[in-house]
Order: sequence, then structure tokens, then C-alpha cells
Amino acid sequence: MKSTANDHASDPILVIGAGPAGIVTGYFLQQYGLPYEIIDRANIIASTWASLYPSLRLNTTRYFSHMPGRRFPLSWGEFPTGRQYHGYVGRFADAHRLNITLGVDVSRLQQAGDEWEVTSSRGHERYRNVVIATGRFSNPYTAAVPGLTEFQGYRIHAHDYHGPEPFAGKRVLIVGNGPSGLDIALEIGQRNGPTQPALLSMRTGITLRRRYPLGLSKHAWMLATRWLPERIREPFLDYVERLGFPESALHGIKTPKEGSTSGAVAVRGGELIPAVRRGEVVCVDGPARFTTDSVILTDGSTHAIDAVIVATGYRPALGFLEGLKLDCDDQGWPRRFNSRPYDIDYAKLSYRGTYDVGPAIDAQFEPTRRELRGYPGLFQVGLYYKGKGAMYNFNVEAEITAAQLAQRIAPSANA
Repeated sequence: MKSTANDHASDPILVIGAGPAGIVTGYFLQQYGLPYEIIDRANIIASTWASLYPSLRLNTTRYFSHMPGRRFPLSWGEFPTGRQYHGYVGRFADAHRLNITLGVDVSRLQQAGDEWEVTSSRGHERYRNVVIATGRFSNPYTAAVPGLTEFQGYRIHAHDYHGPEPFAGKRVLIVGNGPSGLDIALEIGQRNGPTQPALLSMRTGITLRRRYPLGLSKHAWMLATRWLPERIREPFLDYVERLGFPESALHGIKTPKEGSTSGAVAVRGGELIPAVRRGEVVCVDGPARFTTDSVILTDGSTHAIDAVIVATGYRPALGFLEGLKLDCDDQGWPRRFNSRPYDIDYAKLSYRGTYDVGPAIDAQFEPTRRELRGYPGLFQVGLYYKGKGAMYNFNVEAEITAAQLAQRIAPSANA
């Protein structure tokens, strides 16, 4: 006899990834009374956060970055450090006694009838429902630059950077002007001083934004103005978002040409400005090619270097899905579409199922769609990084995922 959805009510849900997104997914599954297990290939919870460089701070504020029901201590300020956040995630998991198994490396995920066969370091197992929460920060991406592999100096990705000490006195090129690239350039520049400035390579330039525009952070302004009519609030928040620095203050810093946005990264804070003035950081063009001991930039200049730190971002950590025919976006994330019409009252969810960044963005990233297109029972959280920030957004995605799984497992009880 064919089994019904209710026959599977006791089947455990597998969550792959014990980073923040996987942890909060387990929390919401637990709130729904659904059996689950979180697994991770590392031997420590939130392993990526455990090994980041010491000076890293969250780019998003305390107001939207905390996990459900557990705010950050006031002593951490508005922008907690990466180390503080890592400890916080571990304490959250302990406080809720989440079911986590570490040291389990998943190598393959494939369909087996109406189930998912998971091949991992502990063998072959089958689950009716799987949630992917592996994120992107464990899969470093290195942009292809001619000659980079032939460079004989020290070369690492920003993922493996743990501090400026190994680069003392060295001629260092940092490729990429995102948040990590900027942080690393500032650290190395401060360490080596103007006698050996850090070279910060940027393709189209960098757009600097104030960390506290008009005296408050962007998120503080979002909270302060939330009661205003939308016709007043949205233009004001857009103005706050665009507040930068006078052109005269940006002398020596490459900025995007008017009308150009490709490659430009908004960075919270103007720490780069004094570092450039002191000669600790020199902003240069993007690399055209490398030799064994130097870099030739797109402006034709050549610089002898001892080390290259590649800060060109990450891609989704989804190698175990290689056997599936996925429809992916330009970042490598599988597109999602409900395989069934989950009829959930989103108004009852803690996070209201919205990224709060406008209808166009919500429609594009569709927070209500957590199931992968064409693959019933396979869900994904931890995808969207804009708006209120990744930490807020994976709370949204995790809660919606748990609600959809509750309905998928027992539709009559959750309708």
C-alpha cells in the first residue's frame, strides 16, 4: 500500500551544515516539534567563523543579526566582532540542546524514489526531507588572472588569512576591494607602515559609505523611521544609504566612473581614507597578469611583490549536488520553486517572511520559496545577503522552511 504524508511524520529531517543558517534551521524545526539532525563535516560548530581574522566585524548591526530570542550583549556595540559571533552561535546551540553531529562529510546527494540518498563519511542513508545550509564561505573563489598560478611568492585566499604577522615587511598585493579585502589591506598596511604599504588592487574602484550616516547606523535609521509613511521613509532611507564622503577626501582612492556600478563595493566606514593619507595603503588598478615575482596592472605599471592575497569572494558550497540537473543563477545558487502549494499564514511567522527591501527584490529572491525547483523534499536556507543582512535573512528562510516542512510532512495538521 502506498504510504501517505502522515506515515512520514516521525522521519528525521537532515540539515547539512552546522553554521549559523543550519543552527537556526534546527531551532525552528525543533519549535515545530519535527525530528531532525544537523550534520557538518567540520569538528566545530560554525567552523568558518572560528578561523576568521581577528579584526573582522559584522557588516550588519546588532538590531537584525541576532538569532531568535537571544539578542547580543549591549557591551558588544552595534557591530559585533567575528569572534564574538562565533561564540554566540555555539552558546545558542547549547542553550537549545540542538541535535548536532560533527565530523560527517557529505559527498553526494541523489534522488532515490521519493527519498534522498545521502552518501557521507558514515555511509549511505535515506531521508525524505533534506535542508541544505552549507552557505558560501567555505568555498573560496579565485578569479582567473593570467600567470597567477606561476607566481612563486606566497599566495593565499582571504579565507586562509588569519592576521598580518606572516606578512611583516613583505610587499603584499590584495586583489579585491570587498569588505575582506579592505580589512586585510588596512591590517597589513598598519603593520608594515608607509615604508612597505599594502597594495589594494581594485578593478573599477570602491564606493565608501559611512558607518554612521547622520550619527546613526543604517539599521538604526530603519528602526527609527519605521512608523513614518512609506512615501517619506523610503526616500529618506535611500538618502541615508547613499551618504558617502566628499570627493576631496577620496584623493588617492580609485572610485567608479559615473554611471558605473560593476565591481564597486559599498563599504561601511571611511577607515581607508586616513590609511591612504598616511601611505599605509596604496590603491592600484586591477591585475592584468602575474609573473614569477611581480604583477602587471591594467594601467601597464609593474610592481614587484612577495605575496598575493586573493579576496575575490566565494561560491556556494554545493559539490555534493553535482549529480543533479540544477537550474542555477549567475552566483551558482539553485533556483527554487515550490513543488507543492504550501498554504502558510506568513503573518504568524516571527519574521513575516520578508526581506524588507522592496517588492522587486522580494520577487527576485522569493523568500517564500525554499524548495528546489523540481526536487520535492530538498530545501535550502542561507542564500540572500542584502537588505537587512545575511543573519536576518537566514532567520526568515529557516522559519519559512520549517513551516513548509511541517505542512509537507503532515498537511492536514498544518493547513
